Amino acid sequence: MSRRSTTHLAAICALTLVAFSLRAPSLDSQSLWRDEVDALCYSYEFPQLVAQALGDETTGGLATPCACPPLAASIRGTGVLERLASTLWAMVRHNGPLYYFLLRGWVALAGSSSFGMRYLSLLFGVACVPLAYVLGRRLFGACVGLLAAFLMAFSPYAAYYSQEVKMYTLVPALAVLAIYALRRASESGRWRWWLVQIVSTSLAFYCHIFAALLVPLQILLYACWWPQGRRHWRKALVSLASLTLPYLPLAVWQARSVFQVRETGFPAHSLGEMVEILQNGWSLGMLARGWPWGTLLMGGLAAWGLFGPLFTWAGGKWGWRDAQAWRSRVAIVCWLLLPLLAIWLISLWQPLFTDRYLIWCAPAYYLLVALGLASIWPLGLAYGDGARLPLGRWGATVLIGGLVLVSAVNLRVQAREPIKSDFRAAAAYVGERISPGELIVFQIPHSRYTFDYYFEAGDYTWAEGQYTNHRADDGSYLVSETQAYWQVRAMVAGFEGIWLVLSEESMWDERALTRTWLEANAALLEEAQFARVGVFHFSGVDAAAEW
Repeated sequence: MSRRSTTHLAAICALTLVAFSLRAPSLDSQSLWRDEVDALCYSYEFPQLVAQALGDETTGGLATPCACPPLAASIRGTGVLERLASTLWAMVRHNGPLYYFLLRGWVALAGSSSFGMRYLSLLFGVACVPLAYVLGRRLFGACVGLLAAFLMAFSPYAAYYSQEVKMYTLVPALAVLAIYALRRASESGRWRWWLVQIVSTSLAFYCHIFAALLVPLQILLYACWWPQGRRHWRKALVSLASLTLPYLPLAVWQARSVFQVRETGFPAHSLGEMVEILQNGWSLGMLARGWPWGTLLMGGLAAWGLFGPLFTWAGGKWGWRDAQAWRSRVAIVCWLLLPLLAIWLISLWQPLFTDRYLIWCAPAYYLLVALGLASIWPLGLAYGDGARLPLGRWGATVLIGGLVLVSAVNLRVQAREPIKSDFRAAAAYVGERISPGELIVFQIPHSRYTFDYYFEAGDYTWAEGQYTNHRADDGSYLVSETQAYWQVRAMVAGFEGIWLVLSEESMWDERALTRTWLEANAALLEEAQFARVGVFHFSGVDAAAEW
């Protein structure tokens, strides 16, 4: 191994260690939110469903670490294969069935504490650092690879999702591995790289449904690298067939609903808003401290990484004449744009955009920023007898320092300020004060499962807050205020006290009818506000109370 290779290996090991050190200490600083508790529940439910589909009579009842919603799918059919197929088919509707099986095995080893469960995501998130390096080195050279790994290690956005019990670090790791393998396969044609590409892409499918966009993306990437891969087009067709033929039935099923107009619970965004959300998140993390300067810095470097060669003279030629480097730049742009445009197009009928669904495109953004930094580094100003002022090195060093400062600020606030719904604090507050004979009402009802994960005071009586948002075609509400008030009265009658736990109230009761009735007909004894969770303690309601 050469001295340079040894230096690069030491640098990437150091960056990997830095990434781990920035993520691990604050791994459980945020409370679990409902999607994370759902992931824990699915990790128990899905293996149970498969066991039942196989006809295992010894599975018995399902015991989980907390209250969980009913089993996510029903088992249909008489034969084993038919039952198994129907079960797996239903699981595909939930993002990440493969991840939930992996999580179940991990929970068996590490336990179901928030720290233990999130450690799995931490491992995949840290693995993205060396993966970014090898891909950047393969496409643009070792310098770009190291800078891309540096950006991934310090990314507040990547750090945040490395601390969540979801598949949002596993999918980027598989996506980067798949694209790296495709690049190696298009260069060498070796079957082992085609196999890695097929396996990693297929695994990504089963970790998140939008990872299916890796297939059209890889077709575009192969076209960008066609001069190198044209000798291996037959193997590329085998790869494409392996990735598409097994999923044609799923594609046909999905095609029926892709362009149907329907409500999804996601807000509608324009394409420009989607770009802004992604760039702010990838540049600054979840709280965007340093906006807009940090975003402008990262965005400017990404733009320079893409277009800078048009204005750069090096090695006796303009940078735009390096066809191979430009093909890889176009490939990175395809990686950024194709998934975004696909989701935007579908969202014209049914809003589906949320930034975490495109987290596997973030490495492409960091590669462009790394290209920008790397292209600044060699710039200089000639003077005297061929001497040069290393202005590029000085400038790049200052810019890297600025990126570290912005990342450090955002990493710090993400570790210290509550961002997710703080059911940990809410459950502790209620647990210390609740008395026998009191009722807990959850609005939204699904929040009960996250509350239950943290609640340590024993059994309690609970009720679901009513859903009042249904509307008729003319926009009027199907549930009138009078109907809602009588339902609330019936729900809370006979209890000595009522606890109302509110989180994402507008999703379920945008007119706040449940809370309004309680405020009008019961005395508010105490109130506490936590991050995205409100707790209200009311006295018992007089049986003669009117609406």
